[in-house]
Amino acid sequence: MNPQTIRIVLGLFTASGMCALIYQLVWTRWLGLILGNFATATATVVAIFMAGLALGNMLSGKYSSRLGPRRALGLYAYLEGGLALLAALSPLFFATSSALYPALAAISSLPALRALVCAALILPPTILMGATLPALVRALSASAPRALGPLYALNTLGGALGPLLAAFLLMPALGLTLTVWTAAALNLAVALVARKLTAAGADGAGSERDGPLAQDDGAGWPVSVPFALAAASGFVALSFEIGLTRLFVLTITGGSVYGFAIILSSFLLGLALGAALLRKFPPRNAAGALLAFAAAEGVAWLFSITTPFWDMLPPLLVRVWWTPIPFGVVTIFNFVVVVALLLVLTTSSGYALPALAAALRRPGPASIGRLFAANTVGGVFGSLTAGFILLPFQGLNTALLITGAVALAVAVAAAALASPRWRIPALVAAPFLLALPFFLPKPDESILNAGMYNRPHGFRPGAPGSSGANPVDAAHKLGRIIYEKDSLTARITVRAVSPMEMSFIVNGKPDGSTNRVDMYTQIFMGHLAALTHPDPKRALVIGLGTGTTTGCLTLHRSITEIHVAEIEPAQIEVAEIFHDHNYNAIRNPRVTIHLDDARHYLLTDSSKYDLIVSEPSNLFVSGMTNLFTAEFYRMVRSHLNPGGVFLQWVHYYRVRPEDLRGMMATYLAVFPHVMFWVHEYGDGFLLAKQEDFAVDYDGWKRRLDAPELTGDLRRVGISPPIGLLGFALWGPADVERYARGAKVCTDDNPYFEFTTPRIRYIPSDVSDLRIRMQLYGPLDPLPLVRESSRIRAGLGEMFLERGSLARAFAEYRRAIALDPSSIGLALKIAYIQWDLLSLKEEAEETLLILLKRQPSNAEALKKLREVRAGRPPLTAVPGPESPAESYSQ
Repeated sequence: MNPQTIRIVLGLFTASGMCALIYQLVWTRWLGLILGNFATATATVVAIFMAGLALGNMLSGKYSSRLGPRRALGLYAYLEGGLALLAALSPLFFATSSALYPALAAISSLPALRALVCAALILPPTILMGATLPALVRALSASAPRALGPLYALNTLGGALGPLLAAFLLMPALGLTLTVWTAAALNLAVALVARKLTAAGADGAGSERDGPLAQDDGAGWPVSVPFALAAASGFVALSFEIGLTRLFVLTITGGSVYGFAIILSSFLLGLALGAALLRKFPPRNAAGALLAFAAAEGVAWLFSITTPFWDMLPPLLVRVWWTPIPFGVVTIFNFVVVVALLLVLTTSSGYALPALAAALRRPGPASIGRLFAANTVGGVFGSLTAGFILLPFQGLNTALLITGAVALAVAVAAAALASPRWRIPALVAAPFLLALPFFLPKPDESILNAGMYNRPHGFRPGAPGSSGANPVDAAHKLGRIIYEKDSLTARITVRAVSPMEMSFIVNGKPDGSTNRVDMYTQIFMGHLAALTHPDPKRALVIGLGTGTTTGCLTLHRSITEIHVAEIEPAQIEVAEIFHDHNYNAIRNPRVTIHLDDARHYLLTDSSKYDLIVSEPSNLFVSGMTNLFTAEFYRMVRSHLNPGGVFLQWVHYYRVRPEDLRGMMATYLAVFPHVMFWVHEYGDGFLLAKQEDFAVDYDGWKRRLDAPELTGDLRRVGISPPIGLLGFALWGPADVERYARGAKVCTDDNPYFEFTTPRIRYIPSDVSDLRIRMQLYGPLDPLPLVRESSRIRAGLGEMFLERGSLARAFAEYRRAIALDPSSIGLALKIAYIQWDLLSLKEEAEETLLILLKRQPSNAEALKKLREVRAGRPPLTAVPGPESPAESYSQ
């Protein structure tokens, strides 16, 4: 090939690598819905990718060695075309809109068996991916190792671009299916260009023995040595990737889709750079190749002994995070930091594998295919070992040290084989070097689990909510760690300041606690759901958390069965720690815990429930959006008995107003009768029934006479029943008006996952959105089974105290409609209209109507003079709609 053609082919292979990683991200999301666990899905997809690449490398390497360059390039074109076709068909198998999705998800209760079935479907396209490298090695050069470096480097560089392009652009803009089809179209274009180049090229005979790079044949070691070392290198690289992904999620990026894309891209970028260095620093002979490989693996061991210093990172980085800089700048900063931290490790790993090609006896397409196959097989075992054994049973720190020890053992073996003079020193030093990391001090887990990336303002001295003189001091004041578990899905931690002040933390982010903020939510959800149903018998709780919501449900005597769908086994131990706060819920004989993903549980469970309560983690956590989509809500509705109640937790912190409207629109797409409840700390609650409903105030009052229920609500200062109703903000008609025209979140376009991570937590933003919601109007009165002027006025007073001005006004307005003679209600309405809402004309009209009934009412006359004089009101904050809208219509 001429130089221009070679450049085109290298560009094609770069695009091919980018498409492969786009498929990986989308398929991981789809398999998460089928397998019921995103951690399992990630491990499964990685394993399938590696296995498919291994098979493709082996099969194509053997076949390509018999082809001339032109025919090898033609083979590459057909492989890319076949990959485009299979990828384009993948939504027909894995998308939740597919007819096959329910069958795949319900094929077995065992995730492993479901994973095997999915593997059979994903394996063919990944085999084609793996087959492309040996074909291009043969097409580009008779000297295989010289072609290997640029190909591996550029394909990996394309892979590094893939996650960024998918997460930041394609998936948010197009959804999952169109993202896959876009990548498939690019694969097809690559195939067509390669086919055109094939037609213009010349051919020649092919042989695996063409142009060996090595100056000696490596007769001092068995022929299998390079392949064994390649497998060990793959094990180390993927084991490090799994462990370091957990570390970066804890300390830098968090668990958003953008965080995972940054980490994956950073790994691949370093590998690409390492492979590119092979062209500048190629091994001169087989022994030199082994020594270069040994040095690269030794760097991996050196990296592992930096673990005692990882706790220094968050206190340094938080000083940047707490500054008010845009999301894009923070993302670039985090990306640069991760790349810089990984650069030495990943560059050495990227150099190690292609360098081994010089140690092959016959460095042609067949042997290179086997070399990469061995590496990918080692990678499969590395990812599975780290994810399913090292992290859960040894913890993150020890897992990284063990991986480093394996890297050192591999380096020693390679050095000893390369040269006799290195053999004795390497074997003598190895035991001491292997033991050294395990005697080093451990990093400060209080800092690693502080989640400084999540709410950095809390670690800024002098800032509201900060609890320390510096970030390290603030991290220690969060409480001592009394429980820590690196599970397959996340790092689970419990911190305690005292037995009565505890919090449980997932990947550094608090997800439940005994403080007033979280207890409001945990207690409120259990009682609101149970009281809304007249006689609940069976309940389902999605997400165990601290167990408090489940414990509250046990206090309702009519409920005979409470089922809990919880994906994380460690949460059972967490709930046990919180037993004093959850009425020892997990040991209650009426409670049954199902260790399963909520979606999979609902898909395979045929039971019906009177109550379903869902309290997952935040929308900005990768994978959580799947419990906020229209498809999920349809599953929930199909499991409700007639008259059944569904209560969904949402959050209005770290969201855009459009996202909040979208949450309601998505809910309304399935449940047409919805009420919205809030508390002042940023949590909201969407309450729906199968049919239209109204609050049975008298029924609530009777049931709340039970001392155990009243006492439980008073733990958070709620005086039932009116105090409980005081959290209501909008009735069904109000929710429908507010959400009208908003975008519905679906499985194929889970846009919350891409919008919410872009919003930083700023307390003033939360307060502003709450105020705007409280002023939104005009509102209809809350639907009550039986009403009276007294009840409505009591509600109006409660809402006024909570700052829900539009809701208070609606209740007072309904109260005076029930009792037109009430002078006090008329004055209260005028007060709200003028002093709080700045509605001068409406306030004047109300006062004039009042004065027609009582012309000499001194208070009304005084207020009328204030209004006509235009005295500045106490509050004049516009709501989300025009402040000129009439609240008195």
